[in-house]
Amino acid sequence: MPSRPAMQFIPNPAPETWPSLQQRPAAGEAPQVAARVRAIFEQVRAGGDAALRQLAAELDKATLTNLLVSEAEFAAAIAQVPAELQAAIRQAKANIEAFHTAQREPEIRLETMPGVVCSRRSVPVQRVGLYVPGGTAPLFSTLLMLGVPARLAGCPEVVVCTPPQLDGSISPVILFVAQLLGIDKVVKAGGAQAVAALALGTPSVPAVDKIFGPGNRYVTAAKQLAAAEYGVAIDMPAGPSEVLVIADSSANPAFVAADLLSQAEHGPDSQVIVLSDSQEVLEKVQAEVLSQLETLPRRKVAAQALENSRAILLPDAAAMLAFSNQYAPEHLIIATDNADAQATQVTNAGSVFLGNLTPEAVGDYASGTNHTLPTSGYARQYSGVSLDSFVKKITFQRLSSVGLQAIGPVVETMAEAEGLVAHARAVTVRLASLAAGSASNGTALMAKPANPYAGLIRPSVERMQAYSSARDEFEGLAPVMLDANENSLGSVGPDDFSRYPDPHQRAIKADLALIKGVSPDQIFLGNGSDEAIDLLVRLTCTPGQDSIVICPPTYGMYEVAANLNDVRVKRLPLTADFQLPANAAATLAASKAKLVFLCSPNNPTGNLLAQEAIETILANFRGLVVVDEAYADFADALSWISRLTEFPRLVVLQTFSKAWGLAGLRLGVAYASPTLISYFNKIKPPYNISAATQQHALAALANAPQLPGMRAELLQGREWLGQQLSQLPIVEHIFPSDANFLLVRFNVDATAAYDELSSRGIVVRNRTTQPGCAGCLRLTVGTASENAQLVQALAEIGTAVPTN
Repeated sequence: MPSRPAMQFIPNPAPETWPSLQQRPAAGEAPQVAARVRAIFEQVRAGGDAALRQLAAELDKATLTNLLVSEAEFAAAIAQVPAELQAAIRQAKANIEAFHTAQREPEIRLETMPGVVCSRRSVPVQRVGLYVPGGTAPLFSTLLMLGVPARLAGCPEVVVCTPPQLDGSISPVILFVAQLLGIDKVVKAGGAQAVAALALGTPSVPAVDKIFGPGNRYVTAAKQLAAAEYGVAIDMPAGPSEVLVIADSSANPAFVAADLLSQAEHGPDSQVIVLSDSQEVLEKVQAEVLSQLETLPRRKVAAQALENSRAILLPDAAAMLAFSNQYAPEHLIIATDNADAQATQVTNAGSVFLGNLTPEAVGDYASGTNHTLPTSGYARQYSGVSLDSFVKKITFQRLSSVGLQAIGPVVETMAEAEGLVAHARAVTVRLASLAAGSASNGTALMAKPANPYAGLIRPSVERMQAYSSARDEFEGLAPVMLDANENSLGSVGPDDFSRYPDPHQRAIKADLALIKGVSPDQIFLGNGSDEAIDLLVRLTCTPGQDSIVICPPTYGMYEVAANLNDVRVKRLPLTADFQLPANAAATLAASKAKLVFLCSPNNPTGNLLAQEAIETILANFRGLVVVDEAYADFADALSWISRLTEFPRLVVLQTFSKAWGLAGLRLGVAYASPTLISYFNKIKPPYNISAATQQHALAALANAPQLPGMRAELLQGREWLGQQLSQLPIVEHIFPSDANFLLVRFNVDATAAYDELSSRGIVVRNRTTQPGCAGCLRLTVGTASENAQLVQALAEIGTAVPTN
């Protein structure tokens, strides 16, 4: 070995000595660190912003007048970041987004037994604090690693804390990344005091629900204190950086040395360990470490870290993997000739880098994985930061009477066995109520007819033979396709439209089913939702004989479809606050209509219809209940898709035109029972969805994880537009909206206001003739620029139109 080893060399240590070799450098200082951190928390609790400024002067040697980064500082940052670095950051951001987007999970929905439906969906953590280490090396990459998944998860409030530089500024690169991610609250605070501020809150720093980010031992201790005593969640204990390298005779010593130094330069309390079954490799690694160390700008920091680092000779690969799993490193590099096979035996590690060409540095910056990882052996219990770190998984359950009758006795038995009588009683009283209802009706309360659609489907549809296209008789492609009378001389290639499209859109339904938590046979795809509306009328209503019910003000195509098919329209008007009337279920039950259309969120009013009212209709109305959810993605309510199993006569309509931003595709979706969908397929045109539409829809489904971000941006725009409109004198009332538009009542002539807007090149929808909408315009939420133009125009024309 070299005469001046950079790392302690330990040959063939006995397994019982391994724990002592795996001690982290700062372990012995834990009590002193904890005491100092507790004192800082008390100081921040008592002094708030003033304490943060005082600690910045004491610990960071920075004099601060404002704790928050100003707009001017943000504006100046971009010019200070070289174009080459900006491009590199954008590429890293794209890779991180791609990897974390793939981590999204669709809503899980399962009927565990008949009538017992359980589901789980992800909800973003509402307020998150991101700690970005600064000090001698501002780690803007950490902001990428934390900010990207926070934005993808849709966290509404994101606060960044990072230490100030000596002049009281924040690194321009950190500010550039913050702007790139759309984060505008950056606090000039580092160390334990930043964590204290995020946990406790101060006048400038909002208290958060969860704190993320790595840091030194003080930051780690502060996060643990925040979690233990202040009820603030943390991502994990992520302290001083560390790496363990497993190197066999195939390893390149220069590569290994570079990897060790890349972690050693983080800080004096970092730790690096190299294991090998070859003493020659260890000697060469040691020599390379000494050689490369001399040229490092941060060689003093790295040299201090090397004093606590080790080169350990072990007999074979099994021993090296056993040592590594016991050590549980933050970063594990397997620089061997069979790294992939050995990786299957890794049980404890934050992130693993396989082969001689995979430096740990790629994970730190740009491969796409997250570099915020558990240290100090916590990889035995914790994972690194991921998209899951920024969401909560909430479970839901719903029972029908069938479900309660099936599972109720099970719950009663178990609750009584535990001596929890009230638990059992909560079931018993419901079962008794069902039994009483059954007795009074003389029938089983929730007994379902053998065919829930008896008398609902047009007799002519029941009798008809469905059209069978060529693609129904032969699926897929063959070398010679002469079955469909296509023009085989048409164009070829990726945009070849000479062939008929898949008439059943199988690939779209498969992808959509995973996202929505249904089966493909519960999905019908139409040429816009309007095709599904038309088919529903034709499927159930005999012309000149049957009727449908609509609830004005509502979407106009329901009535158009009825008129085109010579079907009567009955109206059940909404109340003044645009809800279903109290007698809605009784009125519908007496109507003998075949269909009722319920638009929720409603168009043009934007509000959700009350869940209880719809449930009552579903329980009592014998026709099909169509819940049109074109705008449901902008609302917080659970989709009625989750109730399809419970209510066989329920049909849910959705569309790609709204939240997906793909109105030009003209792709609508109906969700219903497989039996109802089979009727849709029986009467639909043979190739109702074009090949081009199918291609674009599949591309959109592949990018489905981006929808929450788009939704969040649009809802922010809706909130801003509502706030601005409420300040205009000509606005009388803004109706609550769960859609991507606002219904606004004006105290001036709404039609004149509409004409004035049109003359300025701004087109909205005049709804003043709709029932209950007198004086109203419907304003779609546009881009930030379009919203601003609309508000400015309304402000200017306020005095140019006559009052009501």
